[in-house]
Amino acid sequence: MDVESIIRAYHIEEEIIRIRRALHRIPELGEQEFETGRLICAKLNEWGIAYQDHVADTGIVALVTGARPGKTVAIRADMDALPIHEQTGLPFASGTPGVMHACGHDAHVSIGLITCLIMSKLKDQLHGSVKFFFQPAEETVGGAERMIQAGCMYHPEVDYVLGLHVEPKYDTGSIGIRYGKMYAGSDMFNVDIMGKGAHGAHPEDGVDAIAIAANIINTAQTVISRSVGATNAAVVTFGLIRGGTVRNQIADTVHMEGIMRTLDSETRLAVRNKVRKIAVSTAEAMGGRADFTVTESYGPLINDDAVTRVVEANAVEQVGKDRTILEREPDLCCEDFSYFALKKPGCYFHLGCYDESNGPRVDLHNGQFTIDERCLMIGVRLQSANILSILGGACDDKSAG
Repeated sequence: MDVESIIRAYHIEEEIIRIRRALHRIPELGEQEFETGRLICAKLNEWGIAYQDHVADTGIVALVTGARPGKTVAIRADMDALPIHEQTGLPFASGTPGVMHACGHDAHVSIGLITCLIMSKLKDQLHGSVKFFFQPAEETVGGAERMIQAGCMYHPEVDYVLGLHVEPKYDTGSIGIRYGKMYAGSDMFNVDIMGKGAHGAHPEDGVDAIAIAANIINTAQTVISRSVGATNAAVVTFGLIRGGTVRNQIADTVHMEGIMRTLDSETRLAVRNKVRKIAVSTAEAMGGRADFTVTESYGPLINDDAVTRVVEANAVEQVGKDRTILEREPDLCCEDFSYFALKKPGCYFHLGCYDESNGPRVDLHNGQFTIDERCLMIGVRLQSANILSILGGACDDKSAG
């Protein structure tokens, strides 16, 4: 059998819509994907597919082992929803007030499950194995990293990773692909400034923590304009500042919180060190003190050229060259698929999901977001083709790593 024969024989186009709508009704926040996990496991049991649950608490790893030895490809599908009230009015809308699949993870799980079913029906023809990572907490704590720490990349060891995301800026039937740097890595930082309080009429008696903060904020922006190459990209954002108690007093302390976004490890470290130095030295020069702390978050997502070429070739075959969009610029948002792609060569791509029959184009993370369900089978066919190409040797000895 081939992929299309399996799709017809198992009424897969109807099944994937049933699964997606069932998932859409039961959205769950990160680390709480219990009902979602039960639905996934029930389907895997029904289809006789081996899996391990409770991976990094709520994660699930399914495994299809081919009849012949070969590489192992992993497909990632994130499961968690968002704390957003659904406003779509769909008959299968969220049954949980204030929680919604506003980022399309219900579509990702559905595509992952059905691709898993298809691969299980082709296992006698497969040279190698396929793993399916049903991953928790993409929106919150970085469930990908936790699954890796729990050993999902081994037994058997993964050689290549693939992931997709529904994208409403593209019409259904379009695929967005980018070579190299795709999404930013991020570092969250805090700055605590200690000055010296004084009466506002006598500033010479104090050390103004607010004035220090203002200088740190302004100077930190020169890191982007003067320390990052013009063809590179980075962002330093101060999103919170808290200091002072009354209008006529020199503030003795200020607390600031921000985030740095960069597209490669070298720039990431350089920006982090420069912002730290600016905070500490500016405070010292103005007679105060600054403590700078960093919490490292997701790493930059960098697509492997060899794997991306496979995805591009299959996209052209599936949807046509005119609907295969080569994205020109990286995005400074973050995506925890980066943890997988930092471990093994991979490709993460966008699946167009908008049709005008659903109303105005609405972005992700919006209470009115929905997908054109025709995109689901496009995702299944493309991921199936990607798996078969890679297991057939399309990336052997060609990966940039």
